[in-house]
Amino acid sequence: MTTTTTPAEYVVRGGAAEVFNTRAAEVLIEGPTRTGKTRALLEKAHAVALMYPGARILLVRKTRTAMSESVLQTLEDDVLTGCTWVGNAHRTHRDAYRYPNGSVIVPGGMDNTEKIMSSEWDRIFAFEWTEATENDHEKCITRLSGGRTAFCQMICDCNPSYPSHWLNQRSLRGQMQRILSRLEDNPRWHDGKDWTPAGVEYRKKLEGMTGVRRARLKEGKWATADGLIFEEFDPTVHVIREMPAGWKAWRKYRAIDFGFNDPFVCLWIADSGEALYVYREMYMSRRITEDHARKIIQLSGSEEYVATVSDHARDTRETLHRHGVMTTPAEKDIRAGIDAVRARLVPGANGVPRLFVVADTLVEYDGALAEQKRPTCLREEFDSYVWARKSGDKGAKEEPTDADNHAMDALRYAVMAIDAGNAGGYIGVIDTWDS
Repeated sequence: MTTTTTPAEYVVRGGAAEVFNTRAAEVLIEGPTRTGKTRALLEKAHAVALMYPGARILLVRKTRTAMSESVLQTLEDDVLTGCTWVGNAHRTHRDAYRYPNGSVIVPGGMDNTEKIMSSEWDRIFAFEWTEATENDHEKCITRLSGGRTAFCQMICDCNPSYPSHWLNQRSLRGQMQRILSRLEDNPRWHDGKDWTPAGVEYRKKLEGMTGVRRARLKEGKWATADGLIFEEFDPTVHVIREMPAGWKAWRKYRAIDFGFNDPFVCLWIADSGEALYVYREMYMSRRITEDHARKIIQLSGSEEYVATVSDHARDTRETLHRHGVMTTPAEKDIRAGIDAVRARLVPGANGVPRLFVVADTLVEYDGALAEQKRPTCLREEFDSYVWARKSGDKGAKEEPTDADNHAMDALRYAVMAIDAGNAGGYIGVIDTWDS
């Protein structure tokens, strides 16, 4: 009889549970370091091999050498513990794990693709995939055409890198399902109710990180540099998969920042009375205002808005008005706006923040911006919005860098207007012009 790992030995929750449940063709599980992403992929690979006799499964990294003391060590020491058929071959030379039911798990690297490209695979599991290129990824996808399992699938794991990385961009384009993994998902660090002693110690180590490494490896952010303005933004907390029930009856707002060479941004925001939810987003460059206005009207449908706050340029506002998008000039105090957004990102007394972004808000992807390695949506701007250091300021952080901040501007406009409106402020006025 084949000995396998007992199900009780592995706790599936959070991002790991989503990995097991998804049937999406391409999947990315991302998050801080050591959240259990690799273990989740290997447990699913093992489960698939047991469930489907004859299944062909590929485990891949950028280089085959890198797999031996990372992925394959976890596979043999944690996942295949007690499997008497594994054999004695050393991990560095092992060409396959052959199951008694005819299934096979094959380790490979993109530095030697002969084995990969000469075979068909039912499932592919890719590790530390920020090391790979999009060409590597698409090569693998072409070999994903086996018929031995209920469906074909490629799942990749990574710690976040810079926002314009192809893996982040591919997910933002909607080509991959994005799954967020947190430290609490790993039973070694968290028992489901509280941090374990090992978890407490590990979190202390992470607290010692600084700058971009902290942003990526501790907080799970796609970040480019030190000096992030909204350090409170946590995609595992503030990014949600879908809107709460009943949201269509909530008060709604739009916020617009103008641009042509830079993106024209429109955010649609719903107010539950307790929190704000960004549920739709236009982020597009190189289009005239008339086209944006028509798109806003089309996307808005029959929705009604308390207000649409916008940048101040009179000619652009007049064009929007002619096409039926009535606007209110935004309050543009940058520091006050940053403080207002930050106040909503920080968890309140109940432990819950008051600002959320739905994962798939973007209505159209701007490939031209991606080619320029610029942000393509609100979420990316969170990860690249940094303080500017002025010459002679001795390191003081006074104002944000005035670049790639267009969704940030629109969000500031919205939060300040909504907060002022909730306090009896100015957002009911839509027909005044700046001098």
